[in-house]
Amino acid sequence: MKPAEFKRQYYPAIKRVCAETGLNPLFVAAQVALESGWGDKAIGNNIFGITAGDKWTGKRQTVRTFEYFADDRQGGRFERVYSITRVSDGRFRYEVDREFRDYDTLEEGIRDHAKLLSARRYASAMAYRDDVTRFAYEIARAGYCTADPADYADLISEIARMIERV
Repeated sequence: MKPAEFKRQYYPAIKRVCAETGLNPLFVAAQVALESGWGDKAIGNNIFGITAGDKWTGKRQTVRTFEYFADDRQGGRFERVYSITRVSDGRFRYEVDREFRDYDTLEEGIRDHAKLLSARRYASAMAYRDDVTRFAYEIARAGYCTADPADYADLISEIARMIERV
C-alpha cells in the first residue's frame, strides 16, 4: 500500500494508543511500516509480526513464513518445515509454519508492542521517545533488532519523514 493509504488506515489507531502509552506516534508508525511492508504483510491486527512464544497465553494464529539461520539444523523449532534452502550469503532460509500473536483489534496489537518497548531492556531509550531517530537508535542498541543501530535509526527516520509528509 502507498504511504498515504497506510497513514489513513493505521495512523489514527497508532495516535490513540500512543496518547495512552507516551510513545511517539511517528516512531510507531514508521516501525509498523517497516515491519509490515507498509501494511501489505501485516498478520491481521498483529502489525508488528510479534511471535507467540511459550509464555504467550493469548490467541494464536499460524502463518507460513520465512526464517533465516546460520545452519540447517533448526527445523525442530517449528511445527512444520516446508523447505530449507541455502542462500547466497551462506545462511539457510527456512519456509515454516510459525505461531504469531493474534489480536482482536489493531489497538490491542499496538498496546502489546508498547508493553514490549516498556521492558527494562529499553528503559534508557525512553528518555529519547520524542526524538524518532535517537529512540530508534537506542532500542536497536538495546537489542530490538539485528540491524546496525545507526542503519536502523536512519531507516526509521526516513520512513517517519515519509509518513509525516503525506
